[in-house]
Amino acid sequence: MSRATGTEPPHRVPAAGDATDAIRDARRGMRSDIEALIKALDTAPLLVPLARSIAGVDLGEVAEVGEELSLSPHLLFDDERQGFVVVFTKQDILERATERVHWTTDDAPLEFCTLPAAVVLEMAIGIMEDARVRGVLVNPFDETELVLVRHELSSIAQGRAIPLVGYVADIPVGDDEQRLVADMGGPPPEEMVTSVNRVLAETGPGLSCGIHKTFNPERDIEPHFTLNVVTSGAALDRRAIAARLGEALEGKLPPPGYVDILFDDPALS
Repeated sequence: MSRATGTEPPHRVPAAGDATDAIRDARRGMRSDIEALIKALDTAPLLVPLARSIAGVDLGEVAEVGEELSLSPHLLFDDERQGFVVVFTKQDILERATERVHWTTDDAPLEFCTLPAAVVLEMAIGIMEDARVRGVLVNPFDETELVLVRHELSSIAQGRAIPLVGYVADIPVGDDEQRLVADMGGPPPEEMVTSVNRVLAETGPGLSCGIHKTFNPERDIEPHFTLNVVTSGAALDRRAIAARLGEALEGKLPPPGYVDILFDDPALS
């Protein structure tokens, strides 16, 4: 255990790696980025700022990680008062965050511990049994800041890479990405078809739409509906059409609850 005052971090685990770059890359949300993150966390420790000192462990003492170890980490809260366990990849990032939010340990200068990532993830999952704690926040207030919610953290702890859909949605689909057409498993919901046809009819003549199920291994957790809107070369405001379709389908989509909207995609036409 150590204080965040410029002293050397404790040698509780060997600093065999640094996961900062992997955390930064994980902000893209791609499955391959999460695979790289899992690999990095196999050897890179994480730093946990403590709200209370660890009982029975003196400052600077090298201590073994055991079942008896009990941590009281600091939390940060979002606008909905949902808590996030905060952890860090590097001491200087932790110290900058401490200067901003003025963390202390038992009303004294902040103490933190350095632990194997697997131990930190297990600790965080246990804390998230409290419904008021939503996830983990890695490197808050830094350009590498990464939010992991409960199911994402559990998958990473199990060594299973899944896309981080909250991040990957902000990344445009690349031309080299693979989109697989999945089995529809039956016709699309009638309410969905009716809503799509109504929007296209109100938009203007010459529009048609194919409804498929697709799966992008880099971006998707499971197959989902995709609309392929064929415009026959008409000059239309595609962004406006997509927005109207999204509004019309709000609350009408089966799990996973989202739809991709494509225009004149020859792969699906």
